[in-house]
Amino acid sequence: MTTPSTTDLADGGAAGHTPGRRELNKARTRGRLLEALRDQLREGQLEAMTAETVAEAAGVSRRTFFNYFPSLEAALAEGMSSPITTLAEAFLARPADEPPLVAMQRTVEVSPVPHELLAWIALVKSPGPERHPVALNIWGYHREWLEGLLLDRVPDADPLAASSLAGTVMAIFEAAERHWIQGAGDVVDEQSAAEFNRVLHRGLQLAATGWTAAPTSTDH
Repeated sequence: MTTPSTTDLADGGAAGHTPGRRELNKARTRGRLLEALRDQLREGQLEAMTAETVAEAAGVSRRTFFNYFPSLEAALAEGMSSPITTLAEAFLARPADEPPLVAMQRTVEVSPVPHELLAWIALVKSPGPERHPVALNIWGYHREWLEGLLLDRVPDADPLAASSLAGTVMAIFEAAERHWIQGAGDVVDEQSAAEFNRVLHRGLQLAATGWTAAPTSTDH
């Protein structure tokens, strides 16, 4: 399973294809829903947010919301899909003989996690120490997406290896997010983004060495 609409955000944006009125209308409706979702997150309404509140804010019906997204988690995952696609393309461009974890480390070095994705991550957080179920479920969407990405990179890979690696990497990503949020709060700027990527790279490094790597100079 891929992150929802990762490859068709514009509803039919194939090369050389000119979108028709119906496709443009669908793209606008999808955009309004995503913007309404983000507005509610900015206002700290994650706890009370539902498909109904998002649909109402976007000026559409609850049924229309579910025509585009099967759940709130799916809509949130799509909001993150554009910057994630950029990371995926960089990962797939790595040399085929690089071990997956090494390729991921190199990807983060060359194409750091962008501000756009970190801004979404900062919005999808609970006010207290407990994670909101919606925030937790987003990682499930991205784990399945990463598993598919790994199989795309090595089509004959062991499915269990791809699944377990995807779960490990998403756990590292979530751990990096937790550490980053504690320090960055709601601030997403160049400095905080660099810190997130440092922590993420460190987590991937630990995994690649079996969690035995000595602290690097950048960890102090």
